[in-house]
Amino acid sequence: MGVAYVVGAWVVLQIVDFVLDAIAAPNWIVQACILVAIVGLPVVLVVAWVFELTPEGIKRDSEVDRTESIATGTGRKMDRVIIGFLVLAILILVGERFLGSDSTIAPMSEEMGSTIAVLPFVNMSSSQEQEYFSDGITEEILNRLASIRGLQVAARTSVFSFKNQNQDIREIAEMLGVQTILEGSVRRSEDEVRITAQLIRASDGFHLWSETYDRKLENVFAVQDDIASRIAEALQVSMGVAGQSGTVIRTVDPEVYDLYLRARAIHRQRGEGLLEAIELFEKALAIDPEFAPAWAGLSHTYNVIPNYISVQQYEDLGDIMGKSLAAAQQALDLDPNLPSAIHAMANNLLFSFEWAQAQQHYLKALELDPDSADIMEDYVSLLTFAGQPDIARPFAERMIELDPYVPVFHNAMIMLLMVEGETELKEKHIQIALEINPDLPNIQLTQLGNLLVQGRFDEARNFVTAMGEIRVSKNTTFKVLDWLASGARGTPEPEVMAVLDEIPTYIYLAGRYDLWIEAVESAADGWPEWYISPVLDLYAPIGSVENRHRFRSEPRTKEYLESLRLPEFWRQEGWPDMCQPVGEEDFECA
Repeated sequence: MGVAYVVGAWVVLQIVDFVLDAIAAPNWIVQACILVAIVGLPVVLVVAWVFELTPEGIKRDSEVDRTESIATGTGRKMDRVIIGFLVLAILILVGERFLGSDSTIAPMSEEMGSTIAVLPFVNMSSSQEQEYFSDGITEEILNRLASIRGLQVAARTSVFSFKNQNQDIREIAEMLGVQTILEGSVRRSEDEVRITAQLIRASDGFHLWSETYDRKLENVFAVQDDIASRIAEALQVSMGVAGQSGTVIRTVDPEVYDLYLRARAIHRQRGEGLLEAIELFEKALAIDPEFAPAWAGLSHTYNVIPNYISVQQYEDLGDIMGKSLAAAQQALDLDPNLPSAIHAMANNLLFSFEWAQAQQHYLKALELDPDSADIMEDYVSLLTFAGQPDIARPFAERMIELDPYVPVFHNAMIMLLMVEGETELKEKHIQIALEINPDLPNIQLTQLGNLLVQGRFDEARNFVTAMGEIRVSKNTTFKVLDWLASGARGTPEPEVMAVLDEIPTYIYLAGRYDLWIEAVESAADGWPEWYISPVLDLYAPIGSVENRHRFRSEPRTKEYLESLRLPEFWRQEGWPDMCQPVGEEDFECA
């Protein structure tokens, strides 16, 4: 009886596990069923020992006459029951091995192409706080697929816009411009993880491949690589993984990986939470100082944090530039072919005014990860700052094509279009960015500047009134508008001047070179990005022609451009329209 119970319970649990997994039930239900089965075993054994099944029903064993006992017949029946359960168990094992996971690859037609979107994996863990973990797994798989040459992968932000949206697969595929969809779920229990993935052909909903992985968290990288390999096989794409061939897949400490995913999730949200992201990256690296992605993530966080924290917090962090550069170098030392590490170093070189070296690193990162809109954004910024809009334009257009739902990508395009003087298209991208996130300070200030460039002061006032969040008080902003509308005469009030120092473009529009160059020079001791940005005022065809020539030709402007080391770059890559070389060592702008 005990043997029959054990075999039967195992068969039932296999069926229960399959059904619950299919309906995406929480993991605790399976655990509860196992507990019930274990508790039931001694109960069954006691009942079998104390009672006996007779033609008259169940009786206590002591009450049954041995001459009338049918235990022998019952035993033979139980043997047949056990044999039946064993046969069923064997069928289940065979089914799981050859059919259950559907791990064989369905044939693909040549017309399908190699385009895919990785939808956010569903968090099946008992805690909703594990949402960052399932998102992180999704992004890691997406990144691995993006590194496969010949496979076009929809960008992260685009696919994450469909998170928790109960939309038809075919509609999502059409909106993202892909022919296949990867979806799945992640269930985590302490240091164990179950990842279920399935590849779907969007045209008819046919499952091309599916698999369920039960692994220790330390082996999660191997699972991610296996998923990428299986999908490449299904889509008949060569696995020419740039920068990863010949590398050994290492295991990762579960705590390190958890800290890394939490930090990266916070990094993407921006804001003052970036301070917490730095702490989490540093905790991960204290445990495993050889985890290169965490060093790269730490560098990227240091590179963006000055734009989101207070002056006091900025000062408390100390040498942000030095810390960012050291983290990027450490990431490169550990993994010279890690695109995020090369990208981080490129950003640091840009902020060190090493333009040519920064460009080389951006191009190398794009060679390894050719469809990274994040890398393209920063490379577009370098080219725009360097007065190379013609080279920047195709990268900017590709960036928007890859990921049209990121406001900061549109902001990079807006800066480029401002330099090129394409007002109508610039306004279109401003409106798109505002529709995606109307409360993003950078986009709000861009739109405010756009209205001021055109002298639309009444509209600018209305826009300030409607703004939800702003870096300075609305009252001070209205004073800035009053000063500009009055012709920018005299010396502004200290609070107005503080705003103008932060946004020199407003002074440039007013034609006050004295105040503009003072604001620019005062930014030299701050974050490098703030010191570089005013150069866009010189490139852009804004203000009067007379003022443009005057601002560009002033000796202090020349000193500013030399301090940025831009002439060195121009001699290698070509001069912008506003400046030309004079001999081998000098130049002039007009």
